[in-house]
Amino acid sequence: MKVLIIEDDPMVAMIHKEYFKRKEHNFGISHVTSLEDAKKFLENNEIDLIVLDNYLTDGQGIDFLPELKGFPIIMITAANDIQTVEAALSNGVVDYLVKPFTYERFSQAIDKVHDYVTLLSKEKINQDLIDEYLNSGRVEENEDSLPKGLSRITLKKVLEAIQQHNEGFTTQQIADELDISRITIRKYLNHLVSINILSEDAEYYTSGRPVSVFTLIERNKLEKML
Repeated sequence: MKVLIIEDDPMVAMIHKEYFKRKEHNFGISHVTSLEDAKKFLENNEIDLIVLDNYLTDGQGIDFLPELKGFPIIMITAANDIQTVEAALSNGVVDYLVKPFTYERFSQAIDKVHDYVTLLSKEKINQDLIDEYLNSGRVEENEDSLPKGLSRITLKKVLEAIQQHNEGFTTQQIADELDISRITIRKYLNHLVSINILSEDAEYYTSGRPVSVFTLIERNKLEKML
């Protein structure tokens, strides 16, 4: 994924870059400090994601949004007034982070973009896929025995998929097999780790970035949950 960071504060831009490095995906990061430089860059380069500040040396990011139609955009800014937030959302930004922000919240935003791009890459989309994307992170009701946000129906699908793996597997593998968003699958795997059905280890591939690999350690316990 090719990323363009539009941010005039070098320290903030450096934090963005470091946070991207901590993700499992590979990113090609470019950085400009003004709207004018961003326009010139986009004329000659293909970009998959734009991380946009609002207060820049030559204008405001929200005024640039109409020219960025078609790009997934995350706004990361100190602007928390309702006018700016409304303008950003009405122009289709995928997520909006208010400075200062945590790595966890940044990571959620990147996962949301990944799910957004994956959803729109399909030739046809059914209602289940749309609901999975739009409701990701919302609390499911009447699931007292599960952590908030987890559904018993989805958990059953995840458990059935895990059963088919005799060796380690990644979040992305289960997400692809079930056609469910990666961020959603990660919540279920984290739950299964917390109740000692799965173990989690980090493996390093050619990219040099750690990838979480899960292993089933309590098959009998898993089968009882089905």
